[in-house]
Amino acid sequence: MRVSSDLIVTVLRSTRVAPMFCSGALGLLVLLVPIALGAGFNFLDATLALHLAMVVLLSGTVFVLDDPARSLIEVLPISARTTAALRMALALIPISIFWALILGLAPYTVASGAAYPRAGLIIELYALLAWSWAAGAVAAERWTAGAGGPVAAPFLLVLAVALALLPGRLAFFVAPGAPEYSASRTRWLVLLLTGLIALAAANASHILPRASGLRSRSH
Repeated sequence: MRVSSDLIVTVLRSTRVAPMFCSGALGLLVLLVPIALGAGFNFLDATLALHLAMVVLLSGTVFVLDDPARSLIEVLPISARTTAALRMALALIPISIFWALILGLAPYTVASGAAYPRAGLIIELYALLAWSWAAGAVAAERWTAGAGGPVAAPFLLVLAVALALLPGRLAFFVAPGAPEYSASRTRWLVLLLTGLIALAAANASHILPRASGLRSRSH
């Protein structure tokens, strides 16, 4: 089904983007403040600051799939699946921009003049984002009447803390150049792939009842 620009605008207007932009700005501040103060971090501390900025950014993105205007969305001539996909696709644009800016600022927090490799860190945000959106989709359908963000936000925090507490051989948050860094990239890739599967399954269960409800009202 072809999606017109008017439909995209309507979906965008019904999407909670304010928390995402606020958290994105705060995520940038997490790195801008130490840079402005001249704090020179080692690789480990710079990576910790980067991960803190990442979690701060993600804290506002978990509200993207909420339905603050569900009655408006339900009358659109597109399926709930398409609506959810549009919301995620539209949100990924500013999320990726904020994440690119944060990654771009990371080397300026490092004291030494050594290069700070960041390419392997890119997937981390998207892995946590997929799991957070999956948790929000499940919560929106089962417990919170369309607003899964209040559940997804603490889920994100618990997930990030749990990953940070894993021992060295299972560590996820590893500084570039550390012996465990390469193995941790594999773990992040697995987390991303399973997160995408969980998100697809959660959104399927989230939208099927609404789709069936629309069909029943059409008869």
